[in-house]
Amino acid sequence: MTNPRTVSDALASFTDDYDVRAELHAVPPHAVYEVRVDGTHAVCKVARGPKADLSMEAAALRYVARETSLPVPRVLAAGDGFFVAEWCDDAPDPDADTVSTEKARAMGEGLATLHAETESAVESCGFLAGRPREDPELRLDPHESWAATAADHVDDCVTFLRRVGDDESAALAADVREFLRARPAVFEGVGDPVLCHGNWLPAHVGVTDGTVTCVLDFEHALAGPPEYDYWRTVGPTFEGPDDGRDAAYSAFHAGYESVRSLPEGLDRRAAAFRVVNFVSYLRSLHVQRGPLDTAEKRGLAATFREVLRDTLDAE
Repeated sequence: MTNPRTVSDALASFTDDYDVRAELHAVPPHAVYEVRVDGTHAVCKVARGPKADLSMEAAALRYVARETSLPVPRVLAAGDGFFVAEWCDDAPDPDADTVSTEKARAMGEGLATLHAETESAVESCGFLAGRPREDPELRLDPHESWAATAADHVDDCVTFLRRVGDDESAALAADVREFLRARPAVFEGVGDPVLCHGNWLPAHVGVTDGTVTCVLDFEHALAGPPEYDYWRTVGPTFEGPDDGRDAAYSAFHAGYESVRSLPEGLDRRAAAFRVVNFVSYLRSLHVQRGPLDTAEKRGLAATFREVLRDTLDAE
């Protein structure tokens, strides 16, 4: 992929009528800008690293807009290393990290809606990719099972962590990979695959008066079991340091199950999903912040290493 050098390069590749108003967000591997394109208020998301797959994200947004009732920004244009989407007045607070019980319930209902409305169209687990500009549909790289998908996902994290020189984290991720490959039965009972958002967090889901009004950031989307999305939301949003869950968690869970039921064995499989998500998080630290060269970052990584070891030992 040949990424545009600047947001102006991206916009100029398809129109002469544009204006860049402000940089909204610049955390690798992307940068996001407020723009006006052909008279329309919009945002432009531009790749800032090799991990960005904006053709996939644009295709995911188009798919969700077409196949579900969820409100997502309309994609106006997409190309190598960028896409432009209509501005969302109800976009969530990008700094949001906690939620009220009202928002938590709406988030649960919205996530369940995404899963319920894509289940019949998703035939297998796997990773998604966008097609070239002239054929902007989602492409699925199918896997035989979620266990195989999860192991390959962790393997990609191992490769990345080794490449950036974090050998300790890479070794831990490799242990998780071998654990998943040796014990695929830990995911038995997860149910049929759906389209997973992959990052269904308060900063990405706008809610007004108890209703989801805008969903952003499908950059981590994949085809997998609903529990993958469920635990990637619950862990960072509703679980405290002692793994306790608050009233907002109960509201989120109730909201989800008001739309569709989660499979039996949800809590039994939680540890297996937790280790996959923690390894993914270690990789995200490097992508977004660079090498773990400060006491704060190393302390955070050490905490996750301890949790990972405890989880593996418990299994």
